[in-house]
Amino acid sequence: MPIGPVHRNWLSRRHLWAIAAALALIVLVFWVAFEVTLGTAVRGSGEQAQRRLALFDRTLEAIVERFHYLPVAISQARETRAALDNPDDPAAIEAANGFLSKLNETAGASEIFLMADSGSVVAASNWWTLTSLVGTNYSFRPYFADAMARGRAEYYAFGISTNVPGLFLSQRVDGPDGPLGVAVIKVNLGEIEATWWRSGELLGIVDVNDVTILSTRPDWRYRPLQTIPRSQIDAIAGQQRYGENGIENVGIITDRWFSRGSEFALLDGSDPETAGYFMLQELRLPKHGWRILSFTPLAPIYASALTMASAAALACAALILIIVLLEQRRRLVAHRLADHNRLEQRVAERTEDLHAMNEQLRAEIAERVRAEKAERDAQQGLVQAAKLASLGQALAGVAHEVSQPVAALTTHLASARLLEQRRGGSELGPILGAMDKVVERLATLTGHLKTFARKETQVAMTADIGTAIANALDLTDHRLRQVGIDVEYRRPRPPVGVSANPVHLEQVLINLIANAADAMQDASMRVLSIGVSSDGQLARITIADTGTGIAEADMGTLFDPFFTTKPAGKGLGLGLAISYGLIRDSGGTIAVRSIPGQGSTFTITLPALAVGANRASA
Repeated sequence: MPIGPVHRNWLSRRHLWAIAAALALIVLVFWVAFEVTLGTAVRGSGEQAQRRLALFDRTLEAIVERFHYLPVAISQARETRAALDNPDDPAAIEAANGFLSKLNETAGASEIFLMADSGSVVAASNWWTLTSLVGTNYSFRPYFADAMARGRAEYYAFGISTNVPGLFLSQRVDGPDGPLGVAVIKVNLGEIEATWWRSGELLGIVDVNDVTILSTRPDWRYRPLQTIPRSQIDAIAGQQRYGENGIENVGIITDRWFSRGSEFALLDGSDPETAGYFMLQELRLPKHGWRILSFTPLAPIYASALTMASAAALACAALILIIVLLEQRRRLVAHRLADHNRLEQRVAERTEDLHAMNEQLRAEIAERVRAEKAERDAQQGLVQAAKLASLGQALAGVAHEVSQPVAALTTHLASARLLEQRRGGSELGPILGAMDKVVERLATLTGHLKTFARKETQVAMTADIGTAIANALDLTDHRLRQVGIDVEYRRPRPPVGVSANPVHLEQVLINLIANAADAMQDASMRVLSIGVSSDGQLARITIADTGTGIAEADMGTLFDPFFTTKPAGKGLGLGLAISYGLIRDSGGTIAVRSIPGQGSTFTITLPALAVGANRASA
């Protein structure tokens, strides 16, 4: 079959380079996945082995600590001292033997025995058995010499009389004239070997001579980790530490090295479980001079790493194949999409025209909605303006009609004060003075009411905040007393002056205090707090109450004309609107903070006068 153009293109040089790059990428992915997986597995196995070694260490210490108190207790016992003081007294020896036997029944040690200062055993817990230690001299044992020299000792060795290895704990028995002997307890650690064996771990404990004394593998016992020199074997043979046969100088480990942050070892043996490559973890036991070694086989770790690396390489190959197939499909689909794109372009052009018409229609609808909203707002504004205009006319009429009775009342008060002076009385003087102030303020207010009917000429005026607050409290005192409100207020010293009409400021304060009194009418705690502060440029007046507060929904329209939360007939809703306008005309602001159920705080901010001006206005 002749090779067509497609096959010649496939065998082209470019495709060969692509195949080579793909194979190189697969190999690289395999190697990286293998290294990462192996390193992670080695670290995880090492951490797990260290945790297990720490657990085994605690288990070993728990077994040994059960018997640590016995040598001391034996050295202080009366029977012990009697036997060492009188080694030739059969009664004393018999009492000591009975004491040690009974003690061991409770303690559960391997053997307990008492040695004289010569090293001979004078009493033992197994005195009645065929393997009795009584009469045997163990002066050559380090646990005897070390205890006589330092007071106590610890030594692991093979039992000469019992042929059972164990940990010897010894304590010197001191007398008035010097050491009397040594009390020794032997702990059989076969229990911990059994526990380790049941765990399935490959473990071993080596002593200071690097010889394995405990292990989950019986064939490792009394073998060095690595073959040791002959001179060292001769040095430790005299202690008979490892029994009559001594150690088998065949190293467990053939080679050991560090890699990937861990230590590895090569074990050579006939048993497949103890032959091959292992990861070696070590935990030192400085208290005993031992080391616990854990051997983790590397074969499962390498097999897992190979499996993961193979899976990653296969995934990479599959991904490359998918990419190749998608590229072929893309080329096939590209030709079909060319015609489709041309059709889509024509449809898009027509759709664009339709979209432009829709946008124009949306814009016209939005403009109509805005116009309708502006019309509604204008209507509402006209209604408010009409209300305010009517109110201004009414206020102008009221001010005109009230001014004449106020003038007459002023004349009558002057006549009353003159008559009181002629009579020489002083009881009505203060009352007439207070009434005169009220009438004077009423005349001032009626004068200001007339300004609603005409445009007022702006005149720079100053006001003392302390005086304005005092007048406002004086005029609202009857309302505050009626509700039972406590007032917290301290007049500022030195006085604080602001650029504002004093009558307007008093009117705003009266409105806010009256509203606070209404808000606290049904409250359990009624406290009105008034504070004054100034930073030299702005002066602030805060009026806080403990009333019912203002709902969040009403905060936005609180200062609108004719807005009120009071019942019908209780208010027009003009107090806060007028107050807001008066403060704004004075170049200040008024703000409110409120927590429903806890009260409201109104803050008035006005331009402050200079220090000299303050003193002048004061």
